[in-house]
Amino acid sequence: MVIPHWFSRKADTSQKTLGLILPGGGARNAYQVGVLKAVEELVPTGSPSPFPVVTGTSAGSLNAGMIASRSSDFSDAIHRLTGMWENLHMDMVVRTDTKTTSKTAARWLWSFTSGGNSQPDSLLDNTPLRSLIENHVNLARMRQCIAAGQLRALGVTSSSYSRGASITYFEGQDELKPWERTRRIGTPTRLRLDHFMASIAIPVVFPAIMMGNEYHGDGSMREAAPLSPALHLGADKLLIISVRNPQPDNVSALKPRYPNLGQIAGYMFDTLFMDRLDSDIERLNRINFALAQTKRQMFQHNNAKLRPIEFLVISPSVDVRNIVAKHVHAFPRSMRILLKTFGAMNKEGRPLTSYLLFDSGFARELIDLGYHDGLAQRDKLQELLGL
Repeated sequence: MVIPHWFSRKADTSQKTLGLILPGGGARNAYQVGVLKAVEELVPTGSPSPFPVVTGTSAGSLNAGMIASRSSDFSDAIHRLTGMWENLHMDMVVRTDTKTTSKTAARWLWSFTSGGNSQPDSLLDNTPLRSLIENHVNLARMRQCIAAGQLRALGVTSSSYSRGASITYFEGQDELKPWERTRRIGTPTRLRLDHFMASIAIPVVFPAIMMGNEYHGDGSMREAAPLSPALHLGADKLLIISVRNPQPDNVSALKPRYPNLGQIAGYMFDTLFMDRLDSDIERLNRINFALAQTKRQMFQHNNAKLRPIEFLVISPSVDVRNIVAKHVHAFPRSMRILLKTFGAMNKEGRPLTSYLLFDSGFARELIDLGYHDGLAQRDKLQELLGL
């Protein structure tokens, strides 16, 4: 019998280790910053981060890296993280000049008409993103925080195209061990810039990253159990910040139009970034409920102590797709033309544009939403933080 991944393997102690889970979501990840601003208000100014374990996937890895690298001062970490997102603009993430986008479009067109010859590596050139990460994620300082005991581990997840597996690369305390489950691997390593670029390499949109002798892409692709890495790294209670409103879509009474490429791509992004997280949270709820029904707080299996995991999920209280509708004009002209080609500039394309709109106006509104959603959960956050 396999031990379920959603249980902690730590021995029972009075002092629990809090893990922060930041899943992917592209430009939507600005929402996580707002929630963390609300958390920061509960923590004394200048104190270390309340999250000894931090894991991030896709754009969530950028947020995770910034928080982990400044674990010695949580207020400073959130101040810097907020400043980065509030001043973000598209050409800090991708090249938006007309020459680059025209050249890419021409290469894609030639590839389609010539049977796949000279296929471009990606739809967008995210070379500027490398500089953005390098300027904001201080890995040397992260290692100082690990040495000082202020950080237990940082985990960054990507997907291996060769192995067809989700790989969490982590750096942390010496006692942490690697793990391997079905298509899920945890590997200790010295984290570098390529790990973050690989985690954010959205298939087709951004180019894959070569690490070792294999190409890696966005960590969300194979991440069947998004909660698992934090538990393997020693967390036994969790704060999970999702970036999708949990309410299901309403079905219109009007006859729908046939889905265009923009709508299909947005649907695929939702599936890529969100569905597995929701499924993993459901599993965790079911197991916790089952243990509560048996009135057993812990049981023994194969010399491992398994117990319920305390967790809190915070997600947008409104549909982010409605927010992006007010900001789509912020796309550079070259991007608007490209997205219009895919039918992504209309209502049906909002899911796609909400992932790609790296713009300060959109980010600021998401940060504000996350902040107010965090404040609405103030009591639960205080309980989770042990305040």
